[in-house]
Amino acid sequence: MTGFFCPEPVVQTSNEIDEIEVGEVLEMLADDPSARSDMESWSKRTGHELVSVDEEDGILRFLIRRTT
Repeated sequence: MTGFFCPEPVVQTSNEIDEIEVGEVLEMLADDPSARSDMESWSKRTGHELVSVDEEDGILRFLIRRTT
């Protein structure tokens, strides 16, 4: 999701998480600085586990485990 800004990373993550099995982990990359807080809020709201958030060279790497 690099090059995209709010709300697109959250919208696309919501779509993609439905394509994997419960327990699997989705990787999402974004360069929108607001993506960190957006994804934290989204994971709390949806119940999916935000396993980790790392940042390197302005790119945020999210690992999200599907829980439902």
